[in-house]
Amino acid sequence: QSSFHPNMKPKIQSEGDPITHAFIGHAMKVHSLVGPGLGEEIYHQELAAALTAAGILHLSKPRRELLYRGIEADTFEPDFVIENHFVPELKCLRGSFAAEHLVQVFCYCKFWRLRSSLLMDFGKQSLIWKRLLYRSHSASFPEVTPPGFVSTTTLAATIIRAVSECLTEIGLGYRHTTWKGLVRAAIQSAGPEVHLNPTTTVINHPGITIPSLVIDNTCAVFVTALTDGITATDRAILQTHLRWLNLDWGIIFHFGKTTANLAFVQHPKEKG
Repeated sequence: QSSFHPNMKPKIQSEGDPITHAFIGHAMKVHSLVGPGLGEEIYHQELAAALTAAGILHLSKPRRELLYRGIEADTFEPDFVIENHFVPELKCLRGSFAAEHLVQVFCYCKFWRLRSSLLMDFGKQSLIWKRLLYRSHSASFPEVTPPGFVSTTTLAATIIRAVSECLTEIGLGYRHTTWKGLVRAAIQSAGPEVHLNPTTTVINHPGITIPSLVIDNTCAVFVTALTDGITATDRAILQTHLRWLNLDWGIIFHFGKTTANLAFVQHPKEKG
């Protein structure tokens, strides 16, 4: 098991790193040998064999847990980790690299404390690769006073304090699913009961999953990340969750690219 160590510095490689060039060379040979457009696994297996034969130290599909205060928040399994150098991720795409691919490799870089990554596409006539550099950012939430509709201000303060400490220790950079796990772990470690993805009946549809955290059966917490900020849509979504969970209030936590924010949201009252 692995946990995040905030004091460890990312290892920075130079543009002329021979290991990076060697890795790309082996990937090109594999692409030429196999041809484009097959399943990712065959490229992975051939490239792993080539790296082993070349004596390039690497981890192949290492599965590691992100722990926060002893609680598992997420699990990561990249294609490779070239130890002390970079994280390559193999794709076989019909189109171009997408935003979710960048988020994926940046999460891997953050977890393994490496600055550099390679996205590689074996789906085209020629091998396509893109080198990306990850930069870590620290942030803190703004000071917010709970509004009048928050009936349990002590619980609100406990939640905000726990999540703020987590943000300080971890720093920005993870996707929203990872942050949801971290927020759950942070609040749970502070004492309150946390219910992940509760189910409820919506109109006449039973067993509908609500993608928020329910805290002490009192409020809901909704998590977003790597967007431009808390939007009207985010508020409307949390209001929907509060409505069907029959909870009076909730908090949105947003973990952006360079800043963090939070907002209280009230149960939508019936118009009369």
